[in-house]
Amino acid sequence: FGMQPKGTHAHSFVSSYTGLDALSTKLLASKVTGEEVDFVDIVLQYRRRLSPDSNKGELAAFIAFAQAFPTGFLALVDTYDTLRSGIPNFLAVALALNDLGYKAVGIRLDSGDLAYLSVEARKQFVAASAKFGGDLA
Repeated sequence: FGMQPKGTHAHSFVSSYTGLDALSTKLLASKVTGEEVDFVDIVLQYRRRLSPDSNKGELAAFIAFAQAFPTGFLALVDTYDTLRSGIPNFLAVALALNDLGYKAVGIRLDSGDLAYLSVEARKQFVAASAKFGGDLA
């Protein structure tokens, strides 16, 4: 029907990935040039600078979702550790998408202290925007 799906993935989607080797491809086409580039490498460069110890399975799930829906990347970030893994993994993927001309939609929090987590997530978005440029906040 030509309709773009909207929304996030499930916790089960995130937990189904155990690492980057589960990805079927490393590539994503640039929105600007159409050229396929090594998206995973770009994401990993940002991850090293944000949180090198974040959950790799979660990162792989975010990458896979972004590759499938680069114009609608909206991630559920509280499957594991929201502040030390989910948000940094989202930011690494969002920054890589920005490099290719896309803009991430946002995050979803559905468990824990939502007020506290949303304030802390915003702080990480602002810090990443200041450090790397772009409009993540």
